[in-house]
Amino acid sequence: MPEDLRQRLRELGVVRGMHELATLPPRRRVAIEDLVPGSFHTTSRGQCFVVEATYPPDHLHGNLPLSAFLDLPAETVAQVAQDDALAGMGLRRACFLDTETTGLSGGTGTMAFVVGLGYFDDTGFRLCQYFLRDPGDEPAMVEALAEHLPEFKALVSFNGRAFDVPILENRFILARIPPPTAGVPHLDLLHPARRLWRYRLHSCALSDLEPEVLGVLREQDDVPGGVIPHLYRDYLRTGDAREMKRVLYHNAVDVLSLVTLATRLCRAFANPWADPEGESHERDEGNEGLNGAEFYGLGRWYEAKGRLAEAERAYRAALRQSSGQALGADLAPDLHAKALRDLGYLLKRADRRDEAFAFWQQLALEAALDTADHVLAHVELAKYFEWHVENLAPAAGWTRAALARVENWPTGERRAVTMAGLRHRLARLERKMDRAVRQSA
Repeated sequence: MPEDLRQRLRELGVVRGMHELATLPPRRRVAIEDLVPGSFHTTSRGQCFVVEATYPPDHLHGNLPLSAFLDLPAETVAQVAQDDALAGMGLRRACFLDTETTGLSGGTGTMAFVVGLGYFDDTGFRLCQYFLRDPGDEPAMVEALAEHLPEFKALVSFNGRAFDVPILENRFILARIPPPTAGVPHLDLLHPARRLWRYRLHSCALSDLEPEVLGVLREQDDVPGGVIPHLYRDYLRTGDAREMKRVLYHNAVDVLSLVTLATRLCRAFANPWADPEGESHERDEGNEGLNGAEFYGLGRWYEAKGRLAEAERAYRAALRQSSGQALGADLAPDLHAKALRDLGYLLKRADRRDEAFAFWQQLALEAALDTADHVLAHVELAKYFEWHVENLAPAAGWTRAALARVENWPTGERRAVTMAGLRHRLARLERKMDRAVRQSA
C-alpha cells in the first residue's frame, strides 16, 4: 500500500489491529481559545472561559425574528408557563437557558460544561456561553454564573425544570453558593410543545421541532446531542478542542431556538384564529397556519385549562380540516374520531345535548371506527334517546348496534364488562317499552 494512502487511512482512524493502533501519532492539543472568539472571566476562585455573541433584534432564527418574543403579552407567557408570577414581568428580564453536560441522566456527579445564557439588552439578543475548559475551573464558572444569573427575573428552557436547573443547583450547592435559580419563575417549553404538537409529530424533541415547526435547519457544524458527553470526555483526554467548537455551535442554536419556540407556542395559545369566526387560518409572518392535528392538541390544552369556548372552537377547526374546508393537512381518521368524541362530551357537559347529538351520530357511523372497536357513541345516542328525547325504540336500536359490535371483540374482561353493561341497558329499555305498550292498551 502506498505510504501516502496509508497515512490518509490512519488520519481517518482506519487501522488493521493493535500494532497499527499503537503506532498512530497522538492527537495534537488544540485550545478552545484558539478556535472561537472568547475571553477569560476572572473570579475569586479562578478563571472561566466565556464566548459571547450579539444578534440584531431582527435576526431571523427559523421563520421568526428574535424580537418577536418581546411583542408577546406577558399574561400569555404566564398562562403557557402556568405561573402567574410571569404576568407582570417585562420580557426583557427573561433568560433563555440551555446546558451541555457530562451525562444525560442528571445526578450529583453530572457537571454542566457548557452553560448558554441568552437574553435581550440594548444592543439586541446577547448570547453568553460559559465553557469549562477543565473540571478544576468549575468553581470559577459557578461563581461567574452566580454573578450573572441574579440579573434575570425569569427562566425559559426546554426541559430545564427537570434537567438543566437541578444540575446547576447541585453544582451551586456543592460550591457552597446559594442557587440563584431557586424560586425564579420558569417557562419550561417541553410540556406546552407536547400539548400542541404531540398529535402532529412522532417526537417533540427540540431537534424535531426545529425543522418541522420552527423552520430551523442546522449546519453541518452541528453535532448530535446524544454524543456530546462522549465528545467532552474525549476532549479532556486529548486536549483537542476542535469538537468542542461544534458543541458550542449546537448549544448556541439550542438557545436561539428557545426564543423562536416560545414565540410560536405563545402565539398559538393566545390567538390561533385568522379571523373572528375562525373559519379559515390564513398564513402570516412566521405562521404557516395550524393544521388539524395542532388544532386538536390546542383544543385539549384549552379544555384542560377550563377555556371551554376556545376548546370548542379549536375542535371545530380541527374537524373542518378533516372535511377539507380549511387550510392545512387533513385530520387523520383516528384524530377525527377523537375530535368528534371530545367535542361531543364538551357539548354534553354544557347541557347542549341536541348539538352533541350530531357529533355522536357521526362518530357512531364512522367507518374508520370499525377497527377501533368504539361503542361510546352508540351508548351516548342510546342515553340521548332514552333520557332527553324519551324515545325508547331508537335507544334500544343503538344499544343493539353496540352489542353487535362488541360481540366481535376478542374474548376478555373488557368484552365481558361491556357486554354486561349493554345487556343490562337493553333489558331495562325493553321492560320500559313493554310497560308503555301495556299502558297504551
